Amino acid sequence: MLQLSESYNVSMRRSFDAPAACLPGTAFVSDYLSKGGSGSRRIGTLGTTRAGPVDRMDESHVAFRMYLLGPFSLVDGRGRPVAPKSQKAQAILAMLALSARGSRSRVWLRDKLWSDRSEDQAAASLRQALLDIHKSLGSARDLLVADKNTVWLDMDRIELDTDLMLRSERLADQITDELLEGIDIRDPEFEDWLTLERQNWDRRIEEGRVQDAFEPRQEPSRDINRQSALLPVTGGPNGRHAGMPAKAAGGGSGKPPSSDDVQWTVALQPPIVIGAGEGGQIAALRFQNLLAKAIFDGLGIGITDLSFDPLPTGGQDRKAGLPLCLQLRLTFDGSTVLIELAIKNLLDSRILWLGSRTIGRPQIERAEFGVSAALISQAVDQLSMFREVSMGDERVVRGGMLIDAVNAIFRLSRGDLENAERRLQEQIEYQPRPSAFAWLSFIRTFQVGQRFSALDAHVIEEAEAYARKALELDPHNSVSLALVGHVHSFLFREYDYAAGLFEKSIRLNPALPLGWDLYSMLHCYAGQPDKAIAMTRWVQELGVYSPHKYYFDTTKCISAGLAGDHAAAISSGEDALRARPNFNSLLRYLVSSHAHAGNLDTARHYLERLETVENGFSINAFRGSGYPLLDTGGGQHLIDGLLKAGARFR
Repeated sequence: MLQLSESYNVSMRRSFDAPAACLPGTAFVSDYLSKGGSGSRRIGTLGTTRAGPVDRMDESHVAFRMYLLGPFSLVDGRGRPVAPKSQKAQAILAMLALSARGSRSRVWLRDKLWSDRSEDQAAASLRQALLDIHKSLGSARDLLVADKNTVWLDMDRIELDTDLMLRSERLADQITDELLEGIDIRDPEFEDWLTLERQNWDRRIEEGRVQDAFEPRQEPSRDINRQSALLPVTGGPNGRHAGMPAKAAGGGSGKPPSSDDVQWTVALQPPIVIGAGEGGQIAALRFQNLLAKAIFDGLGIGITDLSFDPLPTGGQDRKAGLPLCLQLRLTFDGSTVLIELAIKNLLDSRILWLGSRTIGRPQIERAEFGVSAALISQAVDQLSMFREVSMGDERVVRGGMLIDAVNAIFRLSRGDLENAERRLQEQIEYQPRPSAFAWLSFIRTFQVGQRFSALDAHVIEEAEAYARKALELDPHNSVSLALVGHVHSFLFREYDYAAGLFEKSIRLNPALPLGWDLYSMLHCYAGQPDKAIAMTRWVQELGVYSPHKYYFDTTKCISAGLAGDHAAAISSGEDALRARPNFNSLLRYLVSSHAHAGNLDTARHYLERLETVENGFSINAFRGSGYPLLDTGGGQHLIDGLLKAGARFR
């Protein structure tokens, strides 16, 4: 397993270092708080601006021009149309052009356009569509290149109308056409993709900033959505499955919940909508559904919707759990919507917490909640701290074991991790939950990262088994998907598979800061810290009031340090260190960044603390610990800083 993982990592590393035209990419994801300007995949930098409105395509340096706004069109340098007639062939060109690197795997294209076909039928249909494209291109057929795994579009020879529009100073005023208007491909997978792309495009226009393109991986070599629903395959690249640890069977030794068992539940009151007209209630319900998903996945707390199940006279049944309810209010005023979310005592309507955000009306009507998603994250954090309201009921106390365990994990000490594992095992005995298995798997990454455990076969087998069980119980739990994704990226170096899990987690619950945070770390492992930094800005917005904020600050420190932005690394790292003064992962990066910044006395001070925490730190021991990213450019930069501070080799 270890040998296979290492060879797999080498192949992935080559793919990340390959030329842009050879790298499959992912869909655009939000780069919140970017400085604006171009996020063009051919420029690849944040905060770059281009001046001047553009009224037509520049014919001086491209052979083809592709129009994605309005009806799809592809013309050559003389303006002659060369697009294939088949809409699915046109869709392939559009999906390649909108990918971060102009490429997609054959598996991905088949799943988006022929999801209802057998694998053989879908493969044959894709081959025919590629032939149609080559035929329409004629002598320029080398614009599209395909091998047995991947299809590439030579983006250096194509100018996109979307890129030109983004360079214009009159951005919002110029764009009225819909992305890929009129394309009619009746496949639900394609429709989901198109909806996300249109949402991303509209957000870029309305918010006046450009999203960065994140390309952390090749396309998944396994179909995440399809396989996880049947048999979640979370083993190594060779498909090996570890045996489930005895205590983790979740059904053998665990007892099924009895009628006296209590799952924590909170109530959702019917949303209040003011001044919306048509569509306001639907927007409110979408937001409330996302809130319910975040609470259930993140805390294991059940939801009672009072719109369907009003409480009986006399108040809440004590078996329902917590006497808390959530109230959502949306106030529409012209093009602006004020979103207010309150946590209240269900029995006397006393407000315990209240948060609010303002966003544009078009955003919320398209279910693009943007910065308002931070309200959901904050509400989840607040609920995790309200367990004292029912401490007198032992059954409800048992229902909070998962929250207790998670809080212990983020205290980081060896004893806290052992206590967290005990609490999770108790949770499984009492009521097996998918996230409990996922957190057990996640603990192994802390144990290895903190050097409490070696990356040996036993750790790998346990991590695999817990991860597989988590996805087997619920392949759509956003927290489990993110945690398992981190296990596969940190322990196994399965970056392609992990990225698929992260993307699915974020689609299901974009308000989960942990999912974004762990996804940003994958970019660090893959040698793309600049892209990780862009994600950490959004994580800090979502998790600004999180009890685990130091963990998100640590990720910002790591990504900034790897990227060479040592001022940002030191700022975030010092904030995190105040909360966790003995976090060795954090100390490593502070040592390196202070050394690179010329603060050698401070760097040596932190190195002494690191050597004390780790009972002797050395470069060789660090390299041998199984820590990822050390063979990337950023990893070498980290090592150089440690050596500059005086770290010893052995």
